[in-house]
Amino acid sequence: MELRHLRYFVAVAEELHFGRAANRLHTSQSSLSQQVRNLETELKVDLLRRVRRHVELTPAGNRFLREAREILAAAERAAGLARETEREESKKIVIGISPETDWVFLGKALRLFREHAPTVEVLFQNLTPEAQIRALQGGRIDIGFVGLPIEAAGIVSEVTARERLVAAIPEKHPMARSGRIRLRDLSGEAYTLWPRHLSPGRYDLLLSIFRQAGFGPPIAMEGDLPSTQTVLGMVAAGLTVALVDSAIKQKAMPGVVFRPISDRGVLTESGVIYRREDPSPLLASFLHEVRLTPRRRTESETGVKKRIAIVPELRRAPLRARRAR
Repeated sequence: MELRHLRYFVAVAEELHFGRAANRLHTSQSSLSQQVRNLETELKVDLLRRVRRHVELTPAGNRFLREAREILAAAERAAGLARETEREESKKIVIGISPETDWVFLGKALRLFREHAPTVEVLFQNLTPEAQIRALQGGRIDIGFVGLPIEAAGIVSEVTARERLVAAIPEKHPMARSGRIRLRDLSGEAYTLWPRHLSPGRYDLLLSIFRQAGFGPPIAMEGDLPSTQTVLGMVAAGLTVALVDSAIKQKAMPGVVFRPISDRGVLTESGVIYRREDPSPLLASFLHEVRLTPRRRTESETGVKKRIAIVPELRRAPLRARRAR
């Protein structure tokens, strides 16, 4: 049994579809199917039921999935420790960023951090939320700034901002004249969403919001990772509408208007993710500044403005770089 067999099986088990899993792994569907069959042959057990247009996990597959995830996470941790040992001493912190990163908040946190650690090198890697999880487990980044929720073995998340979503709609849309709109008023529109495998938690959150409003929207774009400008360009062209963070209003382009949503619970969260058992004092110090950084004020569901409080403060960690063991 090889790690690649486990990765292939986990992708199919999470997508429940060979085609989507093949796209996620950048391989052919036939090759992926054969690798999973080879794994089942080696284990002498059926992990999946192949049904029309999708697959289902067998009871054995469900149990194997939990263990496979743990094995892959352990392998990534081992690789990360090896890299860290090679460096011996770390004087840098590597931050994962994504299209969902709150740059205003991140900038404030970095300014606080640099006041106490001016010699530490700060590096960035532009990664999707899913890729940030793999990079954290593999020790290639120290912390990630992503949209939440996110769940992964060995990964901790903390909320840094919670805000209401707004509707981005074409300026010639009938609803563009409204001061505030309801989701069901846009129930017949095509929406643009990030592909699910790039940020499953955010994708599922948006779909749950639509379902609570009583409909499941047709999705106009779901392929490679679209940029904010691509999404807004499609809206400006009248091809789609989108639910976006209110901060995106700063990137407005001609032909797009933003309208507040009157429905309750149309909220989104962003935050940080990091390894659960990371002893790095540099990471501890940076997290301390993250927790002290003022949050952007936003309307709560009752219309009262307030700050979002998250995790209790930690005592400032020493900034002396530790020697890897």
